[in-house]
Amino acid sequence: MVRNLVKIFSKYKIWLLVISTLNIMFGVFLWLIDAKGFIYIFPTTVIGSIMLYSFVGFRIYNIDKRKKEAILDFIENPEFNQEELCLSFSSSKEEKEMIHVIGVKLREKNDLIKQQDLNLKEYEEYIEKWAHEIKTPLALMTFVLDNRKEEISLPTYQRLEYARTKMQEDIERMLYYARVKSDHLDYLFTDILLDEICRDVIEEYKILIDEQKISINNNVKKIQVFSDKKGLSFLLRQVLSNSIKYKDIGESNSFITMSTKVNEKSGDIILTIRDNGIGVKSYDLPFLFDKGFTGDAGQQRKQSTGMGLYLAKQVADNLKIKVEVSKEYKDGFEISLLFPIIENKI
Repeated sequence: MVRNLVKIFSKYKIWLLVISTLNIMFGVFLWLIDAKGFIYIFPTTVIGSIMLYSFVGFRIYNIDKRKKEAILDFIENPEFNQEELCLSFSSSKEEKEMIHVIGVKLREKNDLIKQQDLNLKEYEEYIEKWAHEIKTPLALMTFVLDNRKEEISLPTYQRLEYARTKMQEDIERMLYYARVKSDHLDYLFTDILLDEICRDVIEEYKILIDEQKISINNNVKKIQVFSDKKGLSFLLRQVLSNSIKYKDIGESNSFITMSTKVNEKSGDIILTIRDNGIGVKSYDLPFLFDKGFTGDAGQQRKQSTGMGLYLAKQVADNLKIKVEVSKEYKDGFEISLLFPIIENKI
C-alpha cells in the first residue's frame, strides 16, 4: 500500500510541487508582513497541507484500486454491466469510447471461443461414438478369425490378424486420447500382479511376435502393484507394440526382454522393457513423449503417428507411474516404469 501511495504521489508530483511552492511563497509573504504571526500560522498551514495531501492520496489510491479491479473483471467477463462499471471510473470521452470498443471486441472473441468449444465437443463426441460403433465389425472380424482359422491360409490369416490388431490399437488410442483430455478420469485402482498383466499383454501380441520372429524373455516376477488394470494394460501395449513395430530387420536374433526389480533406496518397483530394435537417436530422446513426434529412425517411422508413446506417458502420469528411457543402452531401446509404493490404500 505504501508503495502504491508513493507511486500516486510520484504521478501527481507536478501538482504537489506547485502547491508546495505556493505554500512557501505564502510563508515568505506572511513572514514579511507579520513575523510573529508567521510562527503560529505557517506551521498550521503546512500541517493542514500535509493532511490534505494524505487525504487526497488515499482517496486516489482507493479509486485507482477499484478501477483496476473493475478493469480486470471486465477483461475476464466483458459483459455490459462490467463495461458500465469501468465507464463509471472514466472521466474523459476518449477513454470511455476506448473501453466500449474493447468490450465489443472481447464479447466477439468470447462468442467465437464458445462456438469453437461447442464444435470441438461435438466432434469429440462423434469420434468417440464412431470408435465404439466400429468395435462391432471388429468383434465380428475377431470371431471369424478365431473360429475359421483352419479355413484360411496361414499367410492370409497372419495379414488379417495384423490388420485386426492395428485397427484395435488405433481405436484404443483414439478412445484414450479422448479419455486423458477429459475433466473426469474413471480409473479404478486395485492390486495387480505384474507377471499376470505382462503375460496377458504378450499373449495379445503372440501372433505378431511369432510372425516377426521375435524372442520374448519374460522375467517379470510375481510382484504386486497398486494401479488401474485397463490403464496399465494400455500403457504396456503401447510399449510392446513399439518394440515389435521397430524391430531391426537386419537383426537375425530379435528379442524383447521384460524384467522387474525393486529399488533398494526408494522402494519403487521397476518394470523394464528392453529390445534390440532400431532404437531412438540420442538427440530425439528429450522429445520422445511429445505429441506427434516420430523422430529420425529410418523408413519404419514414416508411417508413425507419434501418438503411442505420447498417450502412454499421459496415462502413466495419471497413474502416478514414472517413465524413464535409458540413455546408456545403445543396442536398441530400453524403457522403465517406476511404480511407487502405496502404504495407505483407501
